[in-house]
Amino acid sequence: MENPPEEKGKRTGAILFILASMAMIVMFVEIMIVPALPTMAQDFPAQVDWLPWVLSIYLLVGAVATPLVGKLGDIHGKKKVLIAVMVIYVVALLGSGFSLEISDALLGEHNIFVLLFFRGLQGVGMGMFTLAFGIVRDTFPKDKIPVAIGMISAMFSVGVSIGLVGGGYITSVARWTDAFHVIVPFFMVLTVAAAYLIHDPRYVRKGSLDIPGAVTLGIGIVALLLALTEGERWGWDSGAILALFAASLVAFIVFVLIEMRSKDPIVRPSLLANRGILGGNIVALFVGLTMFMVYQTLPFFLETPITAGGYFGLTDTFTVGLYMLPSAIAQLFFGPYGGKLSKKIGPSNVLAIGMAITTAGFISLVFLNSDFWQLTISMVIFGSGVALCMVSMINVVVEAAPQSEFGVASGMNTLFRIVGGSIGPVLAAVILAANSFQYQVAPGVIVELYKVEGFIQAWWVGFVLALIGLVVAIVLRPKREASDVVDAVTPSEN
Repeated sequence: MENPPEEKGKRTGAILFILASMAMIVMFVEIMIVPALPTMAQDFPAQVDWLPWVLSIYLLVGAVATPLVGKLGDIHGKKKVLIAVMVIYVVALLGSGFSLEISDALLGEHNIFVLLFFRGLQGVGMGMFTLAFGIVRDTFPKDKIPVAIGMISAMFSVGVSIGLVGGGYITSVARWTDAFHVIVPFFMVLTVAAAYLIHDPRYVRKGSLDIPGAVTLGIGIVALLLALTEGERWGWDSGAILALFAASLVAFIVFVLIEMRSKDPIVRPSLLANRGILGGNIVALFVGLTMFMVYQTLPFFLETPITAGGYFGLTDTFTVGLYMLPSAIAQLFFGPYGGKLSKKIGPSNVLAIGMAITTAGFISLVFLNSDFWQLTISMVIFGSGVALCMVSMINVVVEAAPQSEFGVASGMNTLFRIVGGSIGPVLAAVILAANSFQYQVAPGVIVELYKVEGFIQAWWVGFVLALIGLVVAIVLRPKREASDVVDAVTPSEN
């Protein structure tokens, strides 16, 4: 198939700005509420066990929506689907921002499930990453494609950086719901600009939606997360929890069987026979899992009162964001550096180094966490490792995949990372819940806090998971790698 006509330089530059800004905002919205999690718990005191789902459901829906949105773009045109997804995203932002008012009007009280509904709707926005890469492949000159994809990918770290501090600042001077309101006008402008500047090529690829695969994948993840969330309260050996684990296992088995027979699967099992693809995807799962375990635990750790055994006793979300900023800055620096290093020593080696540094980051968190400088060292180590992993794991997968399977292979890698990210917060919350205690902050005011030992346990678990990821990165290294990473990540037309 012939390459599509090249867009003029100014137009491609504007399109790249739109797509990169869009990617940054999607990650900003995911991370901006992390510093506000303890504050949000005060609005839902009777539903605090569901708080980890504020992070998880965004990624859960994203895991299911990403391949479906990408396939819809192939069938109906990427621009049309992108605009539709952006409109849905704006509606979801507005709904999240007014979730307290909506739940008060409908139910007479604050209800976290209203927020979870709109956060889940926001998860559809994760599909914009796939569409953005597809638009770049369809409209940019060949020699500009790797640079454009690299810039969009870099916005992951930029969004995290701004989200941690910006979200913390907004929620420290206003309500956490206002963080959603602030984003709406920016995203509306991007939507209008995308509608005006982006053009679909005259051709579209044929295909079909893997609805059965998406449904069974969603059921499996939801059942697993629900079992992890409610296990402490319902009892790990209760019939309900065992049934949920069984349902999750059955759903995943059915999902694999469906994918083996599907013409357009979400996950192509045959590709997993390649050690590079298998290893890169498994590592992506552990990277997403461990990264969001840290994002879930650290705000609560920082806000634990000193009188309750904490080390910091922070009281505003902006300061919490500043304490987490070193990790984001490290990601901003080591992201581009990891790309350059991959060209020199190969992405699989960078991936192993990244997992080793991530593992060291958890050890550092366990032993260096009692003052600002200790925590800064730990977060820089952790953020550096995550950044190297994020850059290299997609290159490992793409180098190992046939050129004609670039889209499926990269989509699988994103899926595994998102699934890991959806499990991470819930797993961390389970560990913290087992180490909770009641604390009186004022006469007649009792809140649930977590022992420092609980955070240490969570980080030890993170260490073990990161260590497993490191072993996988080493054992499942591809036998040989292409010498030029840029060539390897240049997409080809299917």
